[in-house]
Amino acid sequence: MKQSNIRVAALVVTYNRKALLAECLVAVTAQSFAPSVVVVIDNASTDGTEELFCDGGELASIPDMHYFRMSENLGGAGGFKEGIKRCMEMGCDWIWLMDDDCIARPDALSELVKALPVVERLGGVPSFLASSVAGPDGEPMNVPVLDSRPTENGYPNWYLGLADGMVEIECATFVSLLINARAVEKLGLPIASFFIWGDDTEYTTRLTHHFGPAYLVGKSSVLHKRVNAKSLNIQNEDDPVRIANFHRLYRNNLIVKRYHHGWGDAVRQIVFNFKDAMKCLLVGTGGISARWARSAALLKGTFEFLAGGCDLEDLGRLVK
Repeated sequence: MKQSNIRVAALVVTYNRKALLAECLVAVTAQSFAPSVVVVIDNASTDGTEELFCDGGELASIPDMHYFRMSENLGGAGGFKEGIKRCMEMGCDWIWLMDDDCIARPDALSELVKALPVVERLGGVPSFLASSVAGPDGEPMNVPVLDSRPTENGYPNWYLGLADGMVEIECATFVSLLINARAVEKLGLPIASFFIWGDDTEYTTRLTHHFGPAYLVGKSSVLHKRVNAKSLNIQNEDDPVRIANFHRLYRNNLIVKRYHHGWGDAVRQIVFNFKDAMKCLLVGTGGISARWARSAALLKGTFEFLAGGCDLEDLGRLVK
């Protein structure tokens, strides 16, 4: 597979991070392997993001840049759904997607593309490849989940690509992923109604379970300038806005359990959620209002799942 024959569309979803978006796009357009087109989905930013792309704007002269401003904030999930759809309409072979606070190293895309024939040699058409991600201080971030599913003899084979600096993974976050357009054609788009948190876990799990293997490529690396570098954990979350959003994470994770791992895993997660809600309320940090907010968000997400309060679009046909 020759790199020159591959058409890659780069996709960035943004919301109210004008300066970071500009830095992200400068890195995207400075890649040693240049994407064929760059698509930007703006989730109705109010910080003047559109000025970057107007006549005389900082990014207006970049060739093959396509900027789309949404009429409302669709969340990360809706933004990536819209962006992937637009990329597919442009006739790409692969979609390299990321958030606006992802700063790619100059060879990040090149290393992903160079890994494609290695995956085929290992025995499969890849659904996606992922970059290794580090935070501002070099800390690990957005660590994908190893594919520990057993093969025919009962052992997992995630380690088979180690000699080539790769490991097989089951799911990952939308921070520098190279997604196969053929997988999108077969399995559709991310679930917009997830809004935030868990949409990438669902989508990448859908791809590895129903299309082909995925790999973390060690030589491809990006910097993730996320303000909060900690993993999502409601127990130590103090921001009231983020606490209120946690119901989506719990709802979305239950949907992933139910549709991709079966009802047994979903039921076990529901039991855990109720126990965790009590833990938040009884022994959590902060005052009673903060403890109750955490517990309420967790219970709200669980009951939203049980009530079917999320439009799953075409995911239902993949039910286990």
